[in-house]
Amino acid sequence: MNLFMKNKLRQTLKRAFFFVIYYFGVLNMFIIVQKRFKKRHCAAILFYHRFCSGPSDNYHLPYLDIREFRKQMLHIKKWYRVITMDELTKRLATKEGFSSPSIVITIDDGYLNNYTLAYPILKALGLPAIIYLTTGLIGTNKAPWVDCLMNILSVTKAKFLCFPELLGGEVLDISMQAGKRAAVTKLFQLMLRIEHETKMRGMEKLPEVLAVKENSRNSGERRMLNWDEVIEMKGNNISFGAHTITHPTLSKMDLEEAKREIYESKMVIEERVGRKVRHFAVPNGKEEDFTNELSEFCEEIGFDTIVTTEPGVVDSNTDRFCLKRVLPPPPLYYFACEIARYFWSEKRSNVF
Repeated sequence: MNLFMKNKLRQTLKRAFFFVIYYFGVLNMFIIVQKRFKKRHCAAILFYHRFCSGPSDNYHLPYLDIREFRKQMLHIKKWYRVITMDELTKRLATKEGFSSPSIVITIDDGYLNNYTLAYPILKALGLPAIIYLTTGLIGTNKAPWVDCLMNILSVTKAKFLCFPELLGGEVLDISMQAGKRAAVTKLFQLMLRIEHETKMRGMEKLPEVLAVKENSRNSGERRMLNWDEVIEMKGNNISFGAHTITHPTLSKMDLEEAKREIYESKMVIEERVGRKVRHFAVPNGKEEDFTNELSEFCEEIGFDTIVTTEPGVVDSNTDRFCLKRVLPPPPLYYFACEIARYFWSEKRSNVF
């Protein structure tokens, strides 16, 4: 049996095991025992991006069905203590620790569906959350570059993609939806790891390569929040952090330009919402996407925390400027079991 088949079998058995312990009530007993008898507790920072109200075959980026999101929120409200990022910061600064397993809800980028779909659920359940805003996109018809990449591939009539600047001699079959999804993933991963200016030139050239006209690739529909929606949510238990101006890979930019992306995003939010912005999320969020110089700069300009997308939980000894987060997987039984495992072992990987 090859490695792929072994991994697939392992995942199948894992899902079957989780299904049984969740629906037979074993997980509930495990959580109760864990909360009562474990001496040290930690916090998990969940992170979300996009939400949808139903499946979409033409949408090639990860998203969470809002029905799953509601189930997840009901589960954590019932079994865990949901805290704000400010409270988590205070506990880390004072080394106070966590009296019970705690969860922070975070959402990156600032998509419109954060307001139309996720916010009503959070408000109804009385759950706090923080949204990290890509400020150059808020209140515009623009979207993050990866969404633009998806749009271009969605509307092209081309059957193949030949793009030597990024793909070398490889030609991608994009004649079917599955091929387009694979192409989005491949190009996204490639563009994350190249210099910022090279990536921007690639994004400018891609429509020409795929014969996509400007009016075809831009639907005109607003994808991101506007400032009125931000202000409304601010009054209902939602706080806001900075996520740069344009969502670049900061480590692939000129240092001073990267600092400007961070600083100006902070200033814009503070001016708009009338509150100090104390929290920053690294775009893309992997270790290689940030630098020590930028981390020190964030502390200098008044940030209290930096969150990444590296997997893991938070305890009283965690560095506030390198906070790990947990990717929440559907369906509910799998989510519930994985979160419990994170809290039990305190060192897990996002392997969903």
